[in-house]
Amino acid sequence: MPGPLFCVLPYGGRAMKILIVSGFLGAGKTTFIQTMTRALDRRFVVFENEYGQANLDADALRGDTALDVWELTENCACCTGKSDFVATVLTIANTLDPEYLIVEPTGVARLSSLLAALRRIEYERITLLSPLTVLDAQHHARQREQFPEIYNDQLSAAGTVAFSKAQALSAAEKEALCREVDAPYKNPGALV
Repeated sequence: MPGPLFCVLPYGGRAMKILIVSGFLGAGKTTFIQTMTRALDRRFVVFENEYGQANLDADALRGDTALDVWELTENCACCTGKSDFVATVLTIANTLDPEYLIVEPTGVARLSSLLAALRRIEYERITLLSPLTVLDAQHHARQREQFPEIYNDQLSAAGTVAFSKAQALSAAEKEALCREVDAPYKNPGALV
């Protein structure tokens, strides 16, 4: 009597693309995610990482859209909660299989650490997209001054930088902001 029959089928699905949207508290990350997910007809899952028991960003995303939102509120995904973060990303990929996973880390996360953790699990079914950092045009100078290591990390690891809250700025001021980000951080993708 022959043994059990095993059939290996090629994976016919798509790769889950991961987009990290970083930035300081209040920069506009959640607003950016809401706007993007409403505008695009794609299957998104959002992974929120905030400190504290009440995650207002996750609640806002759940209440405003039909997004599937996962949370990590006990640890920072870039340091103390890195293994929980990676395990959750793998769980999302294997159980929900979304087209896109948007990661919104806490405002004090080191973007380079998140990228390093995700690169360890990147393979044909998980693709890491170029990350986006959202900077508040009105308060970014103060954040650079108060938190230089985090600020520098978020900008130097970003593929694109988008300024929020820039409506009141003149065209010359917007251009100066883009130059300020492009010169030291080599971010030609600065948007206002």
